Amino acid sequence: MDRSHTANVINVFNQTQKDYIIQFVERIDDLLEALLSREALPIEHSRCSHCNENLHAVWRCQDCSLASPLCRKCMRHTHQDNPMHKIQRWTGTHFRSAELWEVGTYILADDSTVVGDADADVAALPSYLPPPPNADDDADAAPTADLFAGDQSGGTSGHIPTADAFNNSYVRVVHTNGIHHLAMVSCRCRGPDQLPVDLVACRLLPASFHRIRTLFSAQALDYFRLCNLELKASAYQFYQLLRRLTMPMAPADVVDLYNEFRRMSRLWRWMKKLKWAGYGHNGKDPMNVGPGELANYCPACPQPGINLPDNWKDDLNRAVYQRVFVADGNFKADHVRQAKPSKDIWLSEGGGMAPTREEYFAFLKIAIERLTKAPCENTFRAIMNALLASSACDITGLVGIACARHGCYAPNALVDLFKGEQQKNVDFALLKALETTRVDPDQGVMIIYDIACQYFVHLHERIGNRLPTGLKVDRAIGLFHVHAHKDECFFRYATSFIPDAAVTIGEILEPLWSELNAISPTVRTATLAHRVEVIDDSACDSNHKKMLRITKVLCRRHIEASENLANLQQYFTELSEAAGPQAVECWKTDIEDAEARRLTDPKAMDIYAAQVADGTDDQSASAANRPRSAIEIWLEFALMIEEKQMDIRQRVRQLGREPRDPDRQQMEKLRKALAPLLTELARLQAAAGAFQSTRSDTPEQDETMEDWDNVAEGINDGDATPDPDSASAAEEQAASADDNIPVERQTLCLPSNGNVGPMYDEIELALRKTQAKAHLNQLRELIAEKSFQYSDVIRAAPRKGVRTRGRAAVKDLNMRISFHCQVYSRCRARLVLLHADEATLQKFRLLKKEDIKASTAVLRPNTPGSTTLQLSWIWHSSVSYPQHYQQFLPETFSVKRVHWLRARAQTQRWREECILVRYEMQWTVRYFMHKSRTWQLAFTSDRPLTAGAAAYADRKVVMWRQLALISDKSFKNTNVHYESPL
Repeated sequence: MDRSHTANVINVFNQTQKDYIIQFVERIDDLLEALLSREALPIEHSRCSHCNENLHAVWRCQDCSLASPLCRKCMRHTHQDNPMHKIQRWTGTHFRSAELWEVGTYILADDSTVVGDADADVAALPSYLPPPPNADDDADAAPTADLFAGDQSGGTSGHIPTADAFNNSYVRVVHTNGIHHLAMVSCRCRGPDQLPVDLVACRLLPASFHRIRTLFSAQALDYFRLCNLELKASAYQFYQLLRRLTMPMAPADVVDLYNEFRRMSRLWRWMKKLKWAGYGHNGKDPMNVGPGELANYCPACPQPGINLPDNWKDDLNRAVYQRVFVADGNFKADHVRQAKPSKDIWLSEGGGMAPTREEYFAFLKIAIERLTKAPCENTFRAIMNALLASSACDITGLVGIACARHGCYAPNALVDLFKGEQQKNVDFALLKALETTRVDPDQGVMIIYDIACQYFVHLHERIGNRLPTGLKVDRAIGLFHVHAHKDECFFRYATSFIPDAAVTIGEILEPLWSELNAISPTVRTATLAHRVEVIDDSACDSNHKKMLRITKVLCRRHIEASENLANLQQYFTELSEAAGPQAVECWKTDIEDAEARRLTDPKAMDIYAAQVADGTDDQSASAANRPRSAIEIWLEFALMIEEKQMDIRQRVRQLGREPRDPDRQQMEKLRKALAPLLTELARLQAAAGAFQSTRSDTPEQDETMEDWDNVAEGINDGDATPDPDSASAAEEQAASADDNIPVERQTLCLPSNGNVGPMYDEIELALRKTQAKAHLNQLRELIAEKSFQYSDVIRAAPRKGVRTRGRAAVKDLNMRISFHCQVYSRCRARLVLLHADEATLQKFRLLKKEDIKASTAVLRPNTPGSTTLQLSWIWHSSVSYPQHYQQFLPETFSVKRVHWLRARAQTQRWREECILVRYEMQWTVRYFMHKSRTWQLAFTSDRPLTAGAAAYADRKVVMWRQLALISDKSFKNTNVHYESPL
């Protein structure tokens, strides 16, 4: 028996979702019978069990758990505190929908009682009900057909009254389970102006203050706010839900209170924010709130005067106090221009994440816009955005600033965009973020922005006079966007290589945008004031949720940082021993010098590249500085489009015979993005005076595409290869439905394509050399990174999740390596067609698959076979090293240097992360205690507090103190080096 019991226990724990569903399926008949049993009135419950008067029990509550049928009087008495419950009434054959006003319930609007309960209102029934056979027994006598004629549509019986027998007006009450009608009895002893206040005290908000006919319960407005924040439901959708709950079979017949509901949701949201911010205690003017006073900022970011000790400037670890922000634009949160703009009331303007309009517009009028020569591909993205701009919108999006480490929006730094993402919009957001988050000039600040290489060129010329005096501003690009830039931007601006940046990805605004993008469409056509309030509430709520999760996040970060630092430290030590002390000393001197010059000379960080600049870089730099001709602009643009065509063709070939619908949609999106660029190319070609000499309607077959497919799939030469017929089928499926040539297959006008005059050959030849060199550099970086992933991440991974992420990174690297191999191979073939000399062809050799293999054996010279290892020509082709490197020049030198530098960078970032997380734990506890002390000050102010205000302040004091104690305990249990500030 013991074994059988043990087997049953094990079987229970091994059950799957399928097993649990089968349990229901096997007993569905019994379950349906039990479900239908609630539809009838049990004989044993035909008399009221709640009282001793033996009255008929024909009323039943739908919202009370395990409710039994009751008589009229008991139904009225038991719902004194729940006047908005939905009830039913037995007709003799079935239950019909009913409401509590039918049993005599009413609202008594004073500061103590909510629901009326007098027996006299039973004796004086409203005229819409038939006279009862006995006034004391009312309708609890034996039911008759006339008395219980129900509304089969699911609504209430009869017509909804407007007044009761005492001429008390009936009001509509919008609640979470529908719209109710109840008589409202009010006391006018203290004057008619007191009624709205009494109703709010009863958690009922009147839609107006005169001739009150509609009330909204606080529960309904709170529930809608949460539905809007969590379910992304609009006010219209939520009100449609209420109409269905009120009359399931005829929701269209329910009164339309959508406009009133939308108005009241705005007012309730505003009142809640004022209450949370202490405006019921501090005596300030609610219509004149200070910048960001209604919002909370990040508890784990260092804010002087809030969560830092007074002597923080004496700390030897001054770098940890640097503030790190991330900036980004969002073009989904647009707003449709209104035909007749309404004059709206702006509630809490400037108090949350959005600034005041007056201050923002005043800044834009005098702002300086200093455009730069764009060095990266973002130029072409700007062209596309301009082509896709819509004139139907008066606001084209948002730009925001948030803390880069924890993802909390900076107050007053969420601003509207009107003509794309301009520098002045970001400038204003940055200035407000520095102001509202209390940045001290001695802290320093780092801004992570996806176009930081352009944005910071003229930053001090634009807003230098507005920045805090002595503030050092650093810049970086997020680790996702930096790969869309040119090669050199990766080492100059990626956070992985910036000292004191710790482990900061810099893309935290992207998930925040995804949350906001689900809400912003709900107010796309709303008034501007309403739109700002909804978006502001979503951003404030995002900060609130970040604050509640910050303790667990920091504990998890500490554990992750400690594990990674231990692994990396060991790996870095092995690399240093393998390289030798002399080489390490040279590398260390060079990288420390580069980091010291980084802010004034970003090019110094190019030391991280797989090769040191050769002699041709000086020529390329001088050529890049001179003005380009129209022909060069045209051909450069054409080569960029050619690469995009090859990228789309590669993606199409990877889809297989039966691509999924999302993959098809992605391909169509890429094609639509490429089409306007072809139009721009035609314009540039005409401006260059180049004309097509021969017509080629059939695009040429690019054989190089098939040569590198296996690389993208991660397949070795000895493995099975993809079916070429499958790849061709995927291309046919991805092609247009008509006979038009897909944009990625259209032949461009280029000298090497034979469809334009030979007078442009020399210019294309020079550009092709630059293109070949750039893609060789990319291949070196990607191969080194792939080798680094294998040696440092996958093989040294402490758990399965890290290995899985490492393999996913390798898969992505394979795709990128395949693409650069294809582009380089095509470029090399074009060099031959353009009659490049032998020296050029020797420099840019034919690329083979064995040339791009990643190997980690070169990192450990004691590994058997490493002494005979020969690296590909791509690692020592035209490389020129400084004089002090000449003594360390075996073929493995370049790879060792790259791995040592990157391992050093990663080790330092994780070491900085460990230190910074320990400080963030202290700052979090200090932040919570600061909030507790702030609410404690409410008791010491000269302004007398009501009993309710004092109780609320005391609750806030305890709440913030509890958060501090819980966080402090968690940090002590997680981090042995944590020093409690309590």
